[in-house]
Amino acid sequence: MTRKTRDEIGELTPQQIEELNELSARPDSEIDFSDIPEIAAIPRDAIRGKDWKHYRGKTIILTDEIHAYFCAIADRRGISINEVVNDILAKEIAFIEAVK
Repeated sequence: MTRKTRDEIGELTPQQIEELNELSARPDSEIDFSDIPEIAAIPRDAIRGKDWKHYRGKTIILTDEIHAYFCAIADRRGISINEVVNDILAKEIAFIEAVK
């Protein structure tokens, strides 16, 4: 599967959004996967769980303005909002530690 950013996909029409919502509500048994090639062999460089990160269940409440700011950065970079928040906070912590 290839992940695409919102810029690469472009704007979705209301009809496309409706179709995606209908597909997501259907069970896998009702979706025709016959046009998708079967994986014959696992790639040599495949690593199980490489992209999996344990969710720790911590919640931080952001104001709407801050959330929108982080979302805009995440969209531009094509990464998740969590990665943006963690990157910015890590840089801020490093700066504070350097100033001490």
